[in-house]
Amino acid sequence: MNIFKNLFPENLYHSYIVEGEPVSTSASLCEFLKNKEGKDIEILCQNYDSFAIADSELIKEWHSQKSIDGNKKICIIGAKFINHDAERTLLKMIEEPKENTHFFIIVSNSLILLDTIRSRTHIIKPNFIENLSLKNISDNQEMTKEVENFLKSSLKDRLEIITKIIKSHEDEENGGSLRYYSIEFLNEIEKVIYKKWRDKKEDTNLIFILEEIREKRSYLNYPGAGVKMILEHTALVI
Repeated sequence: MNIFKNLFPENLYHSYIVEGEPVSTSASLCEFLKNKEGKDIEILCQNYDSFAIADSELIKEWHSQKSIDGNKKICIIGAKFINHDAERTLLKMIEEPKENTHFFIIVSNSLILLDTIRSRTHIIKPNFIENLSLKNISDNQEMTKEVENFLKSSLKDRLEIITKIIKSHEDEENGGSLRYYSIEFLNEIEKVIYKKWRDKKEDTNLIFILEEIREKRSYLNYPGAGVKMILEHTALVI
């Protein structure tokens, strides 16, 4: 059964954010919408390691064109990383919707997107845990083990782990791979800290750590933000 069954109304809203692994989720969503809407739709489905301003301008051009034979137009964007300049172009389209046009932005975690986009879209979380804002975006056991090792290590060892992370992705940073990995890494740390906070809600230090993680993670969507500096800051505050 398609994971999207019963998650959408009969008449689609203009814009959605869908949480999930971008490539596989976009494929599943595309299949679902084709079956749901029938033949009278025009679908643009694109996946990106890094969704940049040039990509958003192409989407904007597509958005401005009339649909074929008056068909419903659907744009599905799956992205591991979206920079904020590109987001602002998407926001403009979301704020000024064309008739019979629908947007689906697929990211690992909706919290990485601008507040203004989240406030103007419907957020769909096909798979979720008790606290919906802390969805487990990765079932990768290797990631889980790395985070466990990171959290129990000394500060010196944490900084060495960060150096290894940077080096292993340094040739892919412009493609968004390093930022995507770092976001998942911080998400996994956040889950661990959140579980501790659930049992000790009076612990103000844990609240501080959660706030720091969420704030610094949002910076990772800015191309000029230093990934190494953000990860090192996290190593210091936890």
